[in-house]
Amino acid sequence: MGPLRPFTIFPAILLPSLLAAQNTQSAQSAPGIFPTIRPEVTAQRVTGGIQVDGRLDEPAWAEAIPVTDFTQVDPEEGQPVSEATEARVLFDEEAIYIGVRLHDRQPVSERLGRRDMNLLDSDWLGVVIDSYHDHRTAFSFDLNPAGVQRDAVKSMGPGGREQDDLSWDPVWEGRATTDDGGWTAEYRIPFSQLRFGDEEEPTWGIQLERVIGRRREYAVLSFTPKAEQGGIPTYGHLVGLRGVEPGKRLEILPYAITRAEHVDPGQNPFREDSEHFASGGVDLLYRITSDFALNATLNPDFGQVEVDPAVINLTVYETFFQEKRPFFIEGSEIFDFGRNTSGGQLFYSRRIGRRPQVHPPTSAADMPEATTILGAGKVTGKTSNGWSLGILEAVTQEETVRYLDGMGAPTEAVAEPLTNYFVGRIRKDGRGGQSSIGVMVTATNRDLGTDVLRATLRESGYAGGVDFRHEWADRSWALRGSVVGSRVAGDPESLVAVQRYGNHFFQRPDADHLEVDSTATSMSGYSVGVGVAKQAGEHWRGDLALAATSPTFEVNDLGFQVRTDRRDVAANLAYLETQPGDFFRSYSVAGIARYEHNYSNQRILGLWSLIGRFLHLEYWSVTANLRYHTTANDDRATRGGPLMERPSLWNTGVEFASDPRKSVTFGAGMGGGKDAYGGWTFAAGGSVGLKISPRWSLSLGPGLEKAYTLAQYVGTIPDDAATHTHGAHYLFAPLRQTTVSLETRFEFTFNPRLNFQLYAQPFISSGDYGEVAELAAPRSYEFDPWVGEVPNLDFNYRSLRGTAVLRWEWRPGSTLYLAWQQARADYARGIGDFDFGRDREALFGARPDNVFVLKMNYWLSP
Repeated sequence: MGPLRPFTIFPAILLPSLLAAQNTQSAQSAPGIFPTIRPEVTAQRVTGGIQVDGRLDEPAWAEAIPVTDFTQVDPEEGQPVSEATEARVLFDEEAIYIGVRLHDRQPVSERLGRRDMNLLDSDWLGVVIDSYHDHRTAFSFDLNPAGVQRDAVKSMGPGGREQDDLSWDPVWEGRATTDDGGWTAEYRIPFSQLRFGDEEEPTWGIQLERVIGRRREYAVLSFTPKAEQGGIPTYGHLVGLRGVEPGKRLEILPYAITRAEHVDPGQNPFREDSEHFASGGVDLLYRITSDFALNATLNPDFGQVEVDPAVINLTVYETFFQEKRPFFIEGSEIFDFGRNTSGGQLFYSRRIGRRPQVHPPTSAADMPEATTILGAGKVTGKTSNGWSLGILEAVTQEETVRYLDGMGAPTEAVAEPLTNYFVGRIRKDGRGGQSSIGVMVTATNRDLGTDVLRATLRESGYAGGVDFRHEWADRSWALRGSVVGSRVAGDPESLVAVQRYGNHFFQRPDADHLEVDSTATSMSGYSVGVGVAKQAGEHWRGDLALAATSPTFEVNDLGFQVRTDRRDVAANLAYLETQPGDFFRSYSVAGIARYEHNYSNQRILGLWSLIGRFLHLEYWSVTANLRYHTTANDDRATRGGPLMERPSLWNTGVEFASDPRKSVTFGAGMGGGKDAYGGWTFAAGGSVGLKISPRWSLSLGPGLEKAYTLAQYVGTIPDDAATHTHGAHYLFAPLRQTTVSLETRFEFTFNPRLNFQLYAQPFISSGDYGEVAELAAPRSYEFDPWVGEVPNLDFNYRSLRGTAVLRWEWRPGSTLYLAWQQARADYARGIGDFDFGRDREALFGARPDNVFVLKMNYWLSP
């Protein structure tokens, strides 16, 4: 196995016990941090059984102590909830029970949807429990009158705002009933689904939330004015619990899957038109202690995710796609790191299972679409004295590509080596969650067994850093920062490739501070950032941030970065009005300035921006912006060549949206800009939503983009005689581009356990190039005619991607999926103009690839 490091996650199971042994002071005992008196909810032990049916007819409910003082956040901030609300809490040896009577003098608003649906126009009840009582993380359980469940892990995000991780799917019960006087909600949340300390009589944080859809009313038990920082640190207290145990420690989720693929093999001589597969795997959750858990997956299936949208990327930068795989999304809050670094994202989970990176010399090949993940595991958790721990490790198998060599003989080569990925994160929170300091490390190790692999890929990539956050003045102010270092190592040829990548471009001939080192076997760099923010206040808020990333910083083995060699300064100042007036319910206006320079102190970006957001009394919203980019240098346009001028640019846009409570909603937006040399952009889009029935919804999102640029990069031709541009001709051409797309989403819900969803995106793009020219001189935006030959670059790309999924939760925690995925694409050279009728016919005339998947899993908790 050579340099591949061993799988280390299972010895890490011992670390939570060591952290717990240091647990000498509970986070709940931080005196004086939050002087505001918070409401108290008393849980009462129940000895008889509770049947969760949404009726609250057991005697224990009548004996429990109710809480009734709910306060509106919207629309009438600070006023009592408009409809009476009574909540009670019970518990036994296995679970906590919440029963709430939600009175309503008008018919309740209910809507069916799949689990974790958007709130939309329905009524909702939310129960949020900070069982760690660390004031940083909480577990949310929502229920609407139709019985639809939402659940999420909440954490405190940027600016002191709550953010939700909806990928968390605990096994709990929630039932609702409606009547002429309102509705009733009843919960049973097993202690095994929560994480908490080992105190005999714990105090937990709790927030109860009520949404009245027709009024867009949002009321809470523990109220915080909008001018102050709210969220998890301001929850009420849940008391009365005694002798709580975590319950069953083990959950097993085995799965079986069958897959039928009917695809166009194209130039792949090894692929049949129709192929069928069957496989299985298992997900495992083991609660090491009451506040730490191990998640592991063997032979995981990540096939049930929505397809990525189609894009046309003509830039030097990699396209960023959101993570959609639940294993990597769930609990990802602990791996958030360093929001002020300019070096990018330290952990980008889509690197794990990525498309193989080493391509064969011919297109007559059977190239894998993704790298197989043999197994992955993670340990996450917190102690009640403020320590947080996250460890993730994954192993991907060696992938081979079959292809036909120059003689037509079948040949194999390694397309992606056996690779080990590791992420470790530890953080210490203090002062009731107002201060924290943490460390994060990432490691990628590859088993490079061939010369081609050693010349293409790094043997290893490491990164590590420290980040901190400190809030004061009742969390109105915050200071945050981070320091990160990186190191990659491998054969000199692979390090030369890294130095010449688009995020580095060490080969730039006019960059005195950069040079390609052809003998290097390693490269190390750094990225630092610090910022201060005023994140609360009646009207004024803002922040100031500084960051720097060295040219040699590299984290793309397990992270995501688009460029290095930069020093940044950014500031924004915002004025907010949260109290309703005669016309607006709320509004904000913000001014933003940002400047970036490279390490030669050449300005590469200057931006001034003004953004206004306005919400009408009837919940119509408008957002408008105006941006000005100053003249600057572009050290990426020539793809490793000399600097070019970045023209100054004006850009503006406006968008609006209708009242989301209505059964028919719509929105629209448009914007555009023009640079100093006549280049321009225009974009327009819209959205229409139909919610005529409580069972189904339909949304359509058409979009149009048009652009003209005077200088789209075409290529580089070395020529020692071209001394005026450092020994090469840098070719550019005018480009007119038109893109049309339509995002369509349809959902039909039979009941809260059975749901059908459809997503489709037709996408058409054309590119019409003009006469090719060469850069006349460095640091200019002037071009001379090019007399050499250039192939026709015009293109037309048509794509249709879609997914249909029928999801049935046939028993608690167990799900059956039936999915159909279709993709069709057509790429044509030499046309270039946009003709919707012709391109539409070409799109639907393209042969589709159809994939059908049947998957079933079964939840066990022995």
